[in-house]
Amino acid sequence: MTLYWTSVEFDILNPAAWEDCVGGFVYLFFNARDVQDAVPKIKAAVEAEDLRVNLIEFVTPYEGIPWDSEEDQAQYDALAAEAASGDQIIWDEISAYESKD
Repeated sequence: MTLYWTSVEFDILNPAAWEDCVGGFVYLFFNARDVQDAVPKIKAAVEAEDLRVNLIEFVTPYEGIPWDSEEDQAQYDALAAEAASGDQIIWDEISAYESKD
């Protein structure tokens, strides 16, 4: 298995449950055999939260990714380490928006 990360843009299917936000994006960290194995896992995880995938921006191995700040580096490395230790998908904090404009 390989540790991957992705950026997913999604639509919110029940805006009332999300303070009337209509969509958002999030980083996910998870193990998969390859990208073909990863895509269904991503879609299932997003749909399980009553969201709909709008765009999977990328799916790439999480190896030596440099972040802009030490704080970001520590945060994302910790999420990746948590994902590496199991089969679950680890979510970063969701960024939601109220309009698609």
